[in-house]
Amino acid sequence: MIGVLNRLLRALDLLLEWLVVLLMASLVVIVALQFVDRHFIDTGIAAPDQYARVALVWLTFIGFAVGVRAAVNIRVDLIDAHLPARIRSILEMLFDVLLIVLLIVLIPGSWRLIEIGKDQDLLGTVFTAAVPAAGILISCVLMLLFVGLRLMFRLLGRELQKPEEICCWRCCSSRSCLLF
Repeated sequence: MIGVLNRLLRALDLLLEWLVVLLMASLVVIVALQFVDRHFIDTGIAAPDQYARVALVWLTFIGFAVGVRAAVNIRVDLIDAHLPARIRSILEMLFDVLLIVLLIVLIPGSWRLIEIGKDQDLLGTVFTAAVPAAGILISCVLMLLFVGLRLMFRLLGRELQKPEEICCWRCCSSRSCLLF
């Protein structure tokens, strides 16, 4: 069961990595085209700033999910370093529970944003205002999955493998990779 979960998580990790790469590349291309459009020739893109804004919103929130998956959440740990390991573990579980509560509040709110934005066109684009809101919803669902699994594993006395601990295409042959 754990092997199947690791394979599914690794496949999701790879999908998210490629989505981040695609979003970053699209941002570079859009901004470069905007520069060319303003200073040299007309590229025919009506609203590159709107496309860049949508890509940046998606990149930001998918980046949050990737960060939560890798357990690199930003937090102040001045006191944590001086606490016993058992207390740190309890605090980490408490923070996971609080994050789950926050995500449970954010998911219906982001769904309402999608509902409100589905009829509002982003001027000069083929998108509606629901597209950036969908990035928020997808990110919240992913974070809920990742934090829920991490908390479940901690309650069972185990640790969920981080992305770099699960064998991937960069580090081994396909014969020994958990993904295949």
